[in-house]
Order: sequence, then C-alpha cells, then structure tokens
Amino acid sequence: MKSLRKHVECSICLDTFTEPKTIACLHTFCCKCLKRHALASKREGKFRCPECQAQIDIPEGNRFDQLPTSFHENSLLGLLAVQQSGDGSEISCGPACKKKRVDISYCFDCEKLLCLDCVNAHEVFGPDLSHEGHKVTPVKQFEVEDYEALLKRKAFCSQKYHEGKVTEFYCRVCQTCVCQACLVSDHKNHDIEPLEKAADSARAKILSGAEQMKEKNKGCVDVFRSTEETAADLCPAKCLQLPNK
Repeated sequence: MKSLRKHVECSICLDTFTEPKTIACLHTFCCKCLKRHALASKREGKFRCPECQAQIDIPEGNRFDQLPTSFHENSLLGLLAVQQSGDGSEISCGPACKKKRVDISYCFDCEKLLCLDCVNAHEVFGPDLSHEGHKVTPVKQFEVEDYEALLKRKAFCSQKYHEGKVTEFYCRVCQTCVCQACLVSDHKNHDIEPLEKAADSARAKILSGAEQMKEKNKGCVDVFRSTEETAADLCPAKCLQLPNK
C-alpha cells in the first residue's frame, strides 16, 4: 500500500496511468503516451518499447485504443482512488450512481462503493434484493485486509450502458474482457471463452515462457563461465604479474 502510486505510474509521462494499455512485451503505458511515443519513433511499422526496447508492431490503423486494456493496473488505480478517499479526497459511488463524495463506504458482499444515500437505501442494487447482514465499511476506517479484499473484487464492464455488468468472459478476437451484454452486441459470433479458462491458459503460457528463459539464462551463464576458465588457462596468473623494478 505504501508504494501503490509507484505501481500505477506511466514511465513515459511519469504520472498515474490514464487508460492503461498493455503491449506485446507485457509493459503498460497510458494510451495517449504510448501512441505519441510509437508514432514519433516508428520505423517500418514497428516501435521500441520504452521499458525493454522490444520491437512492437504499430496497431492496424494506429488504433492504440484497441490494444488490450490492463485490468490489473485499472484495479490498482481504483485502489489508489479509494486510498486517497480515506485521506479526504472525493471518489465516485458505484456504476449506477456515480456521485462523487468524500464519505464513501464499501459493501464487501456486493463488491461496490456506496455513497451515504446508497448505503441507506441500497437503491443501486434494486428493491427486490435483500442486503441484510452485508458488511459495509466506511473507506476512512479501512484496514490493510480491507484494501486487499477491495483489490480482489470483480471487474465491471467499461462499455457504455454495460457499466453494471460483471466481466465474466474473454474475447479472443478483440483480446479483451467482456460481459454478458457484450456477447450479443459488439462481440457477437466472436471466439468467446470463460474468463477463468482464458486466465488459466495465459498463466500456463507465461510460466512456460519463464521456464524457457531460465534455461536460456542458465546456458548463457555456463558459456560465460567456460569462457572465463579458458581465458584463465591460456593466460595463467603468473603471466599477468608485472616484473619487479
């Protein structure tokens, strides 16, 4: 929590992320910062990542807004906003209300931020649902474990009119997380799979790639050591000693 701001800082503008986008090498930048950097430095349809210098393809039609959204960074940004609210800054209520208030609470059962009006009536969730016994805590009274629970809350769709829908699926065509409503609109007939399955597949690929890199690194270390040993055999220590004068 103490270094949270550092984890949501764009290395291009050195400010907190705005619309964070992730590129092929898995580094994340503000969408506008990334576009400005890429178009200014591109060569033969590619640009270099500001972090690792990997060569990345320019998106078709320069549509950097269609790059994969970094939901992890978005979650951290939300957590930062809540942390700042605890220090006295305003924060928006849940998707249906959106009122900005200083006195914001969080319902751990509904996994949503609530202004005082929504806490009193729970109107944002509908009159037919019972919320008796739900854990609702003012953000100013959050403990470390409360922030951890907040970070693990479900992600909601960012598409207009879908704000209250939970993202439960992954579109392989668009490489983005989508909600149930998205399946019958912008992502109709796309290759869709449950988000958990997509996460397991991605996790397996990342772990496999990490193991391959470890093996390559080990091979490089072995070659380096062998080179050092050969150099030592060809030029013994006594040959390197300077003559006494």
